[in-house]
Amino acid sequence: TACLFFAIKSGFSFAFDIEVLPYAIGFAAAYCCASIFGFLAIMTGPLSLTSLATSYSLLIPTFWGIIFDKDPTSLWLYIGLGLLAASLVFINLKDKPKNGTESDSGDVKITLKWAIFALVALVTNGACSTIQPAQSKLFDGAYDSVFMVISLAIVFAVMVILVLFKERRDVLPSLKAGAPAMVLCGVANGVVNLLVMVASLTIEKSVMFPLISAGGIVLTWVISMFLYKEKLSMKQNIGLVLGIISIVFLNL
Repeated sequence: TACLFFAIKSGFSFAFDIEVLPYAIGFAAAYCCASIFGFLAIMTGPLSLTSLATSYSLLIPTFWGIIFDKDPTSLWLYIGLGLLAASLVFINLKDKPKNGTESDSGDVKITLKWAIFALVALVTNGACSTIQPAQSKLFDGAYDSVFMVISLAIVFAVMVILVLFKERRDVLPSLKAGAPAMVLCGVANGVVNLLVMVASLTIEKSVMFPLISAGGIVLTWVISMFLYKEKLSMKQNIGLVLGIISIVFLNL
């Protein structure tokens, strides 16, 4: 659905420079991994903290810009990194059991499996945020829609192959039960990318990206708390808040 969204946006005009292809393949590989491991992280751990962890992926394009593009650093960057480190500490702290017994409060547990899945999702999501702007800058935005069409078509093909090996028996039941959600997710993916491109022309990036990142985490936290009944400990909630603040500073 996301691929069709960008195909329609491009007017089904698929002319492109062959030099775009390596970027599209790299983006597709990163996108596949980010999608798969992000899903695995949600399945094995808290949705709210998974959303926060994947939002830390902005560190990758940030450091890429500093190291390779010689982007200037600021005090805000170092404050954001400090808050991020504090956030990670609080998220992994455990509340002490009361009266010498193990806590049965139902607080979500952080496992090594979740941490690995979230880390891979973080790195590959960061790779997406690095590759796409790089190709857009190199080709002066001439092939942005075609780039997304090619990338998402590759992602679709890879996912189909995985389905044939892993979930062949569940295809029809999954489509019947989840088709509306799948279409909605694809449309949302296309719309958010389009809105970011449009908004970037009128809104300062230092305002837009903190709003998107922090706002998305807050919304996910609200949904995870009230819809999925996830219960974070006090220390994890402190870590979540510190993480949101760190993302705002890292974007300044």
